[in-house]
Amino acid sequence: MATVERAAATAAQWLVCGNGFVTIQILAHPGASQQRIVRLEARGLVVALNSRPDKGKANDELIGLLARTLRVPRTAITIVRGLSTRHKTVRIAAADPVALARTVAATTEE
Repeated sequence: MATVERAAATAAQWLVCGNGFVTIQILAHPGASQQRIVRLEARGLVVALNSRPDKGKANDELIGLLARTLRVPRTAITIVRGLSTRHKTVRIAAADPVALARTVAATTEE
């Protein structure tokens, strides 16, 4: 539980809860050998993706990884900033944004 609290304390910079959504800062590393959430940094979640940043393939892979990891539908996830950069802002629609924020923080536990 202490890890979740530590992640929640750091979350003020990379995770924001809104009315019906959660916004997350993502640092994408396309072309990695393994698809996974690597770690949490002050700038956001570091996510390794297999796909190269070619014609939106890495963005599509990121949405799929987040949907599976957080158990939300792909349609609930939108990249609102950074479609062509590694630094992305992702918005996830949720009926209970606080519970989703806890789930996101829990994915950063090691």
